[in-house]
Amino acid sequence: MPLPSSAIVELHERIEAEAYRDLIDCASDELRDKLGLEHHAIQDGTLFVCRAIDHIMFDRVVGLGMRATPQADVLDRVIDIFGKNGIKNWVIQLAPGADALAKLCDARGFLRHPRTWAIFSRECVPAQKIKTEITVREIGIAERDAFANVVARSYGVPPLASQWAASAIGRRKWRYFCGFSGNELIACGVLYLDRGAGWLGFGATLEGHRGKKAQQAVLAARIEAARLEGAKVLFTETGIPHEGEAGPSFKNIQRAGFRVAYERPNLRLA
Repeated sequence: MPLPSSAIVELHERIEAEAYRDLIDCASDELRDKLGLEHHAIQDGTLFVCRAIDHIMFDRVVGLGMRATPQADVLDRVIDIFGKNGIKNWVIQLAPGADALAKLCDARGFLRHPRTWAIFSRECVPAQKIKTEITVREIGIAERDAFANVVARSYGVPPLASQWAASAIGRRKWRYFCGFSGNELIACGVLYLDRGAGWLGFGATLEGHRGKKAQQAVLAARIEAARLEGAKVLFTETGIPHEGEAGPSFKNIQRAGFRVAYERPNLRLA
C-alpha cells in the first residue's frame, strides 16, 4: 500500500495516545491502583502499563521515534519499566517513518508480533444511514455499569478493566454511544474529540446480538456526532485478520467509510 502522509500518521499517533492518557488520568485512584495503570513519556512517545492485564492492547509504546531519533538508552528504559511491572506481553508499535527505531529494535533482537494493527482514517462527512432494529443513543453516568458489562463480556476483560473504560463518561472531549435492543444495552463505542480530530474506540457488541448491524449503527452515530462537533478527520484501529479469520471489526469499520491509512507492526522482545 502507498505510504500515508506524515501528517496523517502523526495526527493519529497523537490523538490515540492522548485518549489513552486521558482515560488513565480520569480513572479513580482505586482503579488505577488495582489495575496498575500508568503512562510514561518516552522521548516523543508514550508507554502504557496495565499490570492487571498482561496484553498488548494495554501494555504498549505508541508514537515513539517519529519526531526524534531514539538511542539505546530509550529502549533500556522501555524494557526496564515493563520488567519492573512484571509485564511479559508488551509491544512497541512501529509507525511509518520511525525508521531509526526499527533499526534499533532489530539490533536489540525484537521480533514482529504475529498481529499487526490496521490504522483507519475517514473524512468527517455524513455516514450512511443504517437500517436496523437497534436503537442508538448517547449515554450518561446512569448507564455506566451497563456499558461496562458489554465491554467486559465482549472483550473478556476483568470487571475492573471495563469500569475503567467507562471512567470518562461525562468528561470533556468524550462521548459514549450505545445500541439498545428494547431496554437492554447490547452494543457500545466511544468517541474522543480534540482539535478537529476524533478517535473511535471500545466498539463492542454482545455475542447474542451480533449480525443485527448494531456496531454499524453505533459507528454511524459517532461519526455524525463528530461531524456536528466540527471534526474534520476520524481515526480508529483494529487487528488485521489472519487468513481464515472472519474479522468482523475490520469489516464493520470499512463499511462505515473508513480506509486503511497505514499498517502498524507490533514489535516484541525475543
